[in-house]
Amino acid sequence: MADQQPEQDRTEPATPTKLRDARRRGQVAKSLEINSLFILSVVLGIFYLLGERMITEQLDMSRALFSQAHQVNMQPVELVQWFEAMVERLIAIYWPLMAGVMLVAVVMNMAQTGPVFSFFPLKPDMQRINPVAGFKRLFSTRLLFESIKTVVKIFLFAGVIYFAIAGLLPSLISLMDRGSAGYAPFLLDNTNLMAFKLLGVLLFVALLDLLYTRWDFSKKMRMSRREIKEEVKRREGDPLIRAKIKELQREAAKRAGSIQRVPDADVLITNPTHLAVALVYQRGVMIAPRLVAKGSGELARKMREVARRHAVPVIEDAPLARTLFRSTELDHTIAENLYPAVAKILVRAFAMRQGRHASTPGPRN
Repeated sequence: MADQQPEQDRTEPATPTKLRDARRRGQVAKSLEINSLFILSVVLGIFYLLGERMITEQLDMSRALFSQAHQVNMQPVELVQWFEAMVERLIAIYWPLMAGVMLVAVVMNMAQTGPVFSFFPLKPDMQRINPVAGFKRLFSTRLLFESIKTVVKIFLFAGVIYFAIAGLLPSLISLMDRGSAGYAPFLLDNTNLMAFKLLGVLLFVALLDLLYTRWDFSKKMRMSRREIKEEVKRREGDPLIRAKIKELQREAAKRAGSIQRVPDADVLITNPTHLAVALVYQRGVMIAPRLVAKGSGELARKMREVARRHAVPVIEDAPLARTLFRSTELDHTIAENLYPAVAKILVRAFAMRQGRHASTPGPRN
Protein backbone atom coordinates (compact mmCIF):
# COMPACT_ATOMS: atom_id res chain seq x y z
CA MET A 1 0.00 0.00 0.00
CA ALA A 2 2.82 2.37 0.93
CA ASP A 3 4.58 1.77 -2.35
CA GLN A 4 1.46 2.87 -4.24
CA GLN A 5 1.35 6.25 -2.47
CA PRO A 6 3.25 9.18 -4.01
CA GLU A 7 6.53 9.66 -2.17
CA GLN A 8 5.78 13.31 -1.44
CA ASP A 9 2.64 12.25 0.48
CA ARG A 10 4.56 9.91 2.78
CA THR A 11 5.76 12.44 5.33
CA GLU A 12 4.99 10.66 8.62
CA PRO A 13 7.32 8.18 10.38
CA ALA A 14 6.27 4.54 10.29
CA THR A 15 4.02 3.29 13.07
CA PRO A 16 5.03 0.29 15.23
CA THR A 17 2.35 -1.76 13.46
CA LYS A 18 3.84 -1.10 10.02
CA LEU A 19 7.35 -1.88 11.28
CA ARG A 20 6.11 -5.18 12.74
CA ASP A 21 4.40 -6.08 9.45
CA ALA A 22 7.58 -5.21 7.52
CA ARG A 23 9.60 -7.38 9.89
CA ARG A 24 7.25 -10.31 9.30
CA ARG A 25 7.90 -9.86 5.57
CA GLY A 26 11.65 -9.93 6.20
CA GLN A 27 12.10 -6.20 5.56
CA VAL A 28 14.64 -4.87 8.08
CA ALA A 29 17.48 -2.34 8.07
CA LYS A 30 20.66 -4.39 7.73
CA SER A 31 24.11 -3.27 6.61
CA LEU A 32 26.15 -5.97 4.86
CA GLU A 33 29.26 -3.83 5.26
CA ILE A 34 29.00 -4.16 9.04
CA ASN A 35 28.95 -7.94 8.63
CA SER A 36 32.01 -7.75 6.36
CA LEU A 37 33.80 -5.56 8.91
CA PHE A 38 33.34 -8.01 11.76
CA ILE A 39 34.08 -11.04 9.59
CA LEU A 40 37.38 -9.47 8.54
CA SER A 41 38.09 -8.65 12.19
CA VAL A 42 37.53 -12.28 13.21
CA VAL A 43 39.68 -13.53 10.32
CA LEU A 44 42.42 -11.14 11.38
CA GLY A 45 42.18 -12.25 15.01
CA ILE A 46 42.33 -15.94 14.11
CA PHE A 47 45.29 -15.37 11.81
CA TYR A 48 47.02 -13.42 14.56
CA LEU A 49 46.60 -16.34 16.98
CA LEU A 50 46.84 -19.35 14.65
CA GLY A 51 48.08 -17.94 11.37
CA GLU A 52 51.67 -19.14 11.67
CA ARG A 53 50.58 -22.70 12.34
CA MET A 54 48.03 -22.60 9.50
CA ILE A 55 50.50 -21.26 6.96
CA THR A 56 53.21 -23.72 8.03
CA GLU A 57 50.81 -26.66 7.73
CA GLN A 58 49.55 -25.35 4.38
CA LEU A 59 53.11 -25.09 3.04
CA ASP A 60 53.92 -28.58 4.33
CA MET A 61 50.82 -29.97 2.63
CA SER A 62 51.62 -28.19 -0.63
CA ARG A 63 55.20 -29.42 -0.55
CA ALA A 64 54.00 -33.00 0.07
CA LEU A 65 51.49 -32.78 -2.78
CA PHE A 66 54.08 -31.53 -5.26
CA SER A 67 56.64 -34.09 -4.17
CA GLN A 68 54.12 -36.93 -4.58
CA ALA A 69 52.51 -35.67 -7.77
CA HIS A 70 54.38 -38.16 -9.95
CA GLN A 71 53.10 -41.04 -7.81
CA VAL A 72 49.41 -40.21 -8.18
CA ASN A 73 47.48 -42.82 -10.15
CA MET A 74 45.05 -41.17 -12.57
CA GLN A 75 42.40 -43.84 -12.00
CA PRO A 76 39.02 -42.29 -10.99
CA VAL A 77 38.80 -44.16 -7.69
CA GLU A 78 42.28 -43.13 -6.56
CA LEU A 79 41.75 -39.55 -7.72
CA VAL A 80 38.60 -39.35 -5.59
CA GLN A 81 40.46 -40.75 -2.59
CA TRP A 82 43.34 -38.31 -3.14
CA PHE A 83 40.90 -35.39 -3.42
CA GLU A 84 39.01 -36.45 -0.26
CA ALA A 85 42.27 -36.67 1.68
CA MET A 86 43.28 -33.20 0.51
CA VAL A 87 39.89 -31.70 1.52
CA GLU A 88 40.06 -33.37 4.93
CA ARG A 89 43.53 -31.93 5.43
CA LEU A 90 42.38 -28.43 4.46
CA ILE A 91 39.42 -28.65 6.84
CA ALA A 92 41.74 -29.77 9.64
CA ILE A 93 43.94 -26.73 9.00
CA TYR A 94 41.31 -24.05 8.49
CA TRP A 95 38.35 -25.22 10.58
CA PRO A 96 38.86 -22.50 13.25
CA LEU A 97 38.71 -19.88 10.51
CA MET A 98 35.57 -21.33 8.89
CA ALA A 99 33.80 -21.77 12.23
CA GLY A 100 34.66 -18.23 13.30
CA VAL A 101 33.39 -16.72 10.05
CA MET A 102 30.09 -18.62 10.19
CA LEU A 103 29.58 -17.78 13.85
CA VAL A 104 30.23 -14.05 13.47
CA ALA A 105 27.99 -13.89 10.38
CA VAL A 106 25.06 -15.33 12.36
CA VAL A 107 25.76 -13.22 15.45
CA MET A 108 26.04 -9.95 13.51
CA ASN A 109 22.81 -10.57 11.63
CA MET A 110 21.07 -11.21 14.94
CA ALA A 111 22.71 -8.15 16.53
CA GLN A 112 21.53 -5.84 13.74
CA THR A 113 17.98 -7.09 13.28
CA GLY A 114 17.20 -9.57 16.03
CA PRO A 115 15.64 -12.93 15.16
CA VAL A 116 13.91 -12.64 11.78
CA PHE A 117 12.43 -15.77 10.21
CA SER A 118 10.37 -15.06 7.12
CA PHE A 119 9.66 -16.95 3.91
CA PHE A 120 7.99 -13.91 2.35
CA PRO A 121 11.08 -12.92 0.28
CA LEU A 122 10.97 -16.39 -1.33
CA LYS A 123 7.43 -15.91 -2.63
CA PRO A 124 7.01 -15.01 -6.32
CA ASP A 125 6.69 -11.26 -6.85
CA MET A 126 5.76 -9.92 -10.28
CA GLN A 127 7.21 -6.53 -9.35
CA ARG A 128 10.69 -8.07 -9.52
CA ILE A 129 10.29 -8.79 -13.23
CA ASN A 130 8.24 -5.69 -13.99
CA PRO A 131 10.30 -3.68 -16.52
CA VAL A 132 8.82 -0.38 -15.34
CA ALA A 133 9.74 -1.08 -11.71
CA GLY A 134 13.17 -2.28 -12.81
CA PHE A 135 13.73 0.89 -14.82
CA LYS A 136 12.82 3.00 -11.77
CA ARG A 137 15.31 1.07 -9.65
CA LEU A 138 18.07 1.97 -12.11
CA PHE A 139 17.69 5.60 -11.07
CA SER A 140 17.05 5.06 -7.36
CA THR A 141 19.13 6.73 -4.66
CA ARG A 142 20.00 3.28 -3.29
CA LEU A 143 21.63 2.19 -6.54
CA LEU A 144 23.46 5.51 -6.79
CA PHE A 145 24.78 5.10 -3.25
CA GLU A 146 25.85 1.50 -3.88
CA SER A 147 27.68 2.55 -7.05
CA ILE A 148 29.54 5.35 -5.29
CA LYS A 149 30.33 3.07 -2.34
CA THR A 150 31.74 0.36 -4.62
CA VAL A 151 33.95 2.84 -6.47
CA VAL A 152 35.23 4.29 -3.18
CA LYS A 153 35.95 0.81 -1.81
CA ILE A 154 37.84 -0.22 -4.95
CA PHE A 155 40.02 2.89 -4.92
CA LEU A 156 40.73 2.70 -1.18
CA PHE A 157 41.44 -1.04 -1.19
CA ALA A 158 43.57 -0.75 -4.32
CA GLY A 159 45.52 2.11 -2.76
CA VAL A 160 46.17 0.19 0.46
CA ILE A 161 47.26 -2.95 -1.40
CA TYR A 162 49.41 -1.03 -3.89
CA PHE A 163 51.37 0.86 -1.24
CA ALA A 164 51.67 -2.26 0.91
CA ILE A 165 53.11 -4.36 -1.94
CA ALA A 166 55.32 -1.51 -3.12
CA GLY A 167 56.84 -1.35 0.33
CA LEU A 168 57.35 -5.12 0.40
CA LEU A 169 59.14 -5.50 -2.95
CA PRO A 170 62.68 -5.27 -1.53
CA SER A 171 61.81 -7.80 1.17
CA LEU A 172 60.18 -10.14 -1.37
CA ILE A 173 63.34 -10.16 -3.49
CA SER A 174 65.56 -10.94 -0.51
CA LEU A 175 63.10 -13.62 0.64
CA MET A 176 63.84 -15.67 -2.47
CA ASP A 177 67.31 -16.42 -1.08
CA ARG A 178 65.89 -17.88 2.15
CA GLY A 179 64.45 -21.29 2.75
CA SER A 180 60.75 -22.11 3.09
CA ALA A 181 61.04 -21.87 6.87
CA GLY A 182 61.13 -18.08 6.62
CA TYR A 183 58.06 -17.80 4.43
CA ALA A 184 55.45 -18.32 7.15
CA PRO A 185 56.56 -15.56 9.59
CA PHE A 186 57.08 -13.11 6.73
CA LEU A 187 53.68 -13.79 5.16
CA LEU A 188 51.93 -13.73 8.53
CA ASP A 189 53.39 -10.41 9.68
CA ASN A 190 52.74 -8.61 6.42
CA THR A 191 49.30 -10.16 5.91
CA ASN A 192 48.23 -8.99 9.37
CA LEU A 193 49.59 -5.50 8.70
CA MET A 194 47.73 -5.24 5.40
CA ALA A 195 44.57 -6.63 6.98
CA PHE A 196 44.67 -3.96 9.70
CA LYS A 197 44.88 -1.26 7.04
CA LEU A 198 42.02 -2.80 5.06
CA LEU A 199 40.06 -3.07 8.30
CA GLY A 200 40.39 0.68 8.84
CA VAL A 201 39.10 1.35 5.31
CA LEU A 202 36.22 -1.07 5.79
CA LEU A 203 35.32 0.53 9.14
CA PHE A 204 34.90 3.90 7.43
CA VAL A 205 32.79 2.40 4.61
CA ALA A 206 30.71 0.29 7.04
CA LEU A 207 29.76 3.27 9.19
CA LEU A 208 28.63 5.21 6.13
CA ASP A 209 26.68 2.20 4.88
CA LEU A 210 25.01 1.66 8.26
CA LEU A 211 23.88 5.28 8.49
CA TYR A 212 22.58 5.30 4.92
CA THR A 213 20.85 1.91 5.26
CA ARG A 214 18.90 3.01 8.33
CA TRP A 215 18.00 6.34 6.75
CA ASP A 216 16.88 4.66 3.52
CA PHE A 217 14.83 2.05 5.41
CA SER A 218 13.06 4.69 7.51
CA LYS A 219 12.37 6.67 4.33
CA LYS A 220 10.82 3.64 2.60
CA MET A 221 8.71 2.90 5.67
CA ARG A 222 7.30 6.42 5.91
CA MET A 223 3.52 6.71 5.69
CA SER A 224 0.97 9.21 4.51
CA ARG A 225 -1.64 10.58 6.90
CA ARG A 226 -4.28 8.64 5.01
CA GLU A 227 -2.41 5.38 5.60
CA ILE A 228 -2.15 6.12 9.32
CA LYS A 229 -5.90 6.78 9.52
CA GLU A 230 -6.64 3.54 7.65
CA GLU A 231 -4.33 1.63 9.97
CA VAL A 232 -6.10 3.03 13.03
CA LYS A 233 -9.44 1.99 11.51
CA ARG A 234 -8.17 -1.55 10.89
CA ARG A 235 -6.73 -1.80 14.38
CA GLU A 236 -9.46 -0.15 16.42
CA GLY A 237 -12.44 -0.08 14.05
CA ASP A 238 -14.32 2.83 12.47
CA PRO A 239 -14.36 5.85 14.85
CA LEU A 240 -18.10 6.41 14.30
CA ILE A 241 -18.89 2.79 15.10
CA ARG A 242 -16.61 2.87 18.15
CA ALA A 243 -18.33 6.01 19.42
CA LYS A 244 -21.76 4.43 18.94
CA ILE A 245 -20.70 1.26 20.75
CA LYS A 246 -19.32 3.27 23.67
CA GLU A 247 -22.52 5.28 23.82
CA LEU A 248 -24.60 2.09 23.94
CA GLN A 249 -22.31 0.64 26.59
CA ARG A 250 -22.63 3.76 28.74
CA GLU A 251 -26.39 3.68 28.34
CA ALA A 252 -26.54 -0.01 29.23
CA ALA A 253 -24.35 0.54 32.28
CA LYS A 254 -26.49 3.46 33.35
CA ARG A 255 -29.68 1.44 33.00
CA ALA A 256 -28.20 -1.55 34.79
CA GLY A 257 -27.03 0.73 37.60
CA SER A 258 -30.42 2.34 37.87
CA ILE A 259 -31.92 -0.91 39.19
CA GLN A 260 -30.27 -0.09 42.50
CA ARG A 261 -32.47 3.00 42.73
CA VAL A 262 -35.76 1.08 42.50
CA PRO A 263 -36.03 0.62 46.32
CA ASP A 264 -36.09 4.43 46.71
CA ALA A 265 -38.86 4.90 44.12
CA ASP A 266 -42.44 5.79 45.04
CA VAL A 267 -43.99 3.69 42.28
CA LEU A 268 -43.03 1.27 39.50
CA ILE A 269 -45.20 1.48 36.38
CA THR A 270 -45.15 -1.61 34.12
CA ASN A 271 -46.22 -2.65 30.62
CA PRO A 272 -46.91 -5.20 32.37
CA THR A 273 -43.97 -7.48 31.50
CA HIS A 274 -41.81 -5.87 28.82
CA LEU A 275 -41.25 -2.38 30.23
CA ALA A 276 -40.87 -0.85 33.68
CA VAL A 277 -40.28 2.74 34.82
CA ALA A 278 -39.70 3.91 38.39
CA LEU A 279 -40.80 7.36 39.55
CA VAL A 280 -40.05 9.33 42.67
CA TYR A 281 -41.92 12.40 43.91
CA GLN A 282 -41.36 14.43 47.05
CA ARG A 283 -44.28 16.75 47.66
CA GLY A 284 -43.18 20.28 48.40
CA VAL A 285 -39.60 19.57 47.25
CA MET A 286 -39.95 18.58 43.59
CA ILE A 287 -41.88 20.55 41.02
CA ALA A 288 -42.70 17.31 39.14
CA PRO A 289 -42.12 13.56 39.44
CA ARG A 290 -38.69 12.35 38.29
CA LEU A 291 -37.88 9.13 36.44
CA VAL A 292 -35.10 7.36 38.39
CA ALA A 293 -34.98 3.96 36.65
CA LYS A 294 -36.28 2.27 33.53
CA GLY A 295 -35.68 -1.00 31.76
CA SER A 296 -37.01 -3.47 29.23
CA GLY A 297 -37.04 -7.24 28.94
CA GLU A 298 -34.93 -9.00 31.57
CA LEU A 299 -34.05 -5.70 33.25
CA ALA A 300 -37.76 -4.89 33.64
CA ARG A 301 -38.35 -8.28 35.27
CA LYS A 302 -35.54 -7.67 37.77
CA MET A 303 -36.93 -4.22 38.53
CA ARG A 304 -40.32 -5.76 39.38
CA GLU A 305 -38.67 -8.30 41.67
CA VAL A 306 -36.70 -5.60 43.48
CA ALA A 307 -39.80 -3.40 43.82
CA ARG A 308 -41.86 -6.22 45.38
CA ARG A 309 -38.98 -7.16 47.69
CA HIS A 310 -38.81 -3.57 49.00
CA ALA A 311 -42.58 -2.97 49.10
CA VAL A 312 -42.55 -0.45 46.26
CA PRO A 313 -46.03 -0.27 44.67
CA VAL A 314 -46.13 -1.90 41.22
CA ILE A 315 -48.94 -0.55 39.04
CA GLU A 316 -49.76 -1.75 35.54
CA ASP A 317 -50.43 0.95 32.96
CA ALA A 318 -49.15 -0.08 29.55
CA PRO A 319 -49.78 3.18 27.59
CA LEU A 320 -48.26 5.36 30.31
CA ALA A 321 -45.29 3.00 30.79
CA ARG A 322 -44.53 3.07 27.06
CA THR A 323 -44.84 6.86 26.88
CA LEU A 324 -42.60 7.43 29.90
CA PHE A 325 -40.03 4.91 28.62
CA ARG A 326 -39.78 6.62 25.22
CA SER A 327 -40.08 10.28 26.18
CA THR A 328 -38.29 10.61 29.52
CA GLU A 329 -34.57 10.17 30.13
CA LEU A 330 -33.08 8.92 33.36
CA ASP A 331 -32.97 11.51 36.15
CA HIS A 332 -35.28 13.82 34.21
CA THR A 333 -38.70 15.09 35.26
CA ILE A 334 -41.72 13.92 33.32
CA ALA A 335 -43.32 16.01 30.57
CA GLU A 336 -46.02 18.44 31.62
CA ASN A 337 -48.68 16.74 29.50
CA LEU A 338 -48.20 13.57 31.58
CA TYR A 339 -48.92 15.25 34.92
CA PRO A 340 -52.61 14.17 35.15
CA ALA A 341 -51.97 10.52 34.30
CA VAL A 342 -48.94 10.27 36.60
CA ALA A 343 -50.80 12.08 39.40
CA LYS A 344 -53.50 9.37 39.37
CA ILE A 345 -50.81 6.67 39.54
CA LEU A 346 -49.08 8.40 42.46
CA VAL A 347 -52.35 8.73 44.37
CA ARG A 348 -52.90 4.98 43.98
CA ALA A 349 -49.32 4.28 45.00
CA PHE A 350 -49.53 6.43 48.14
CA ALA A 351 -52.85 4.77 49.01
CA MET A 352 -51.29 1.32 48.58
CA ARG A 353 -48.39 2.29 50.86
CA GLN A 354 -50.75 3.65 53.52
CA GLY A 355 -52.88 0.52 53.28
CA ARG A 356 -49.84 -1.66 53.81
CA HIS A 357 -48.75 0.38 56.80
CA ALA A 358 -52.26 0.22 58.27
CA SER A 359 -52.46 -3.55 57.81
CA THR A 360 -49.06 -4.12 59.38
CA PRO A 361 -49.62 -5.40 62.98
CA GLY A 362 -48.02 -3.40 65.73
CA PRO A 363 -45.73 -4.80 68.36
CA ARG A 364 -47.23 -7.16 70.87
CA ASN A 365 -47.19 -6.27 74.56
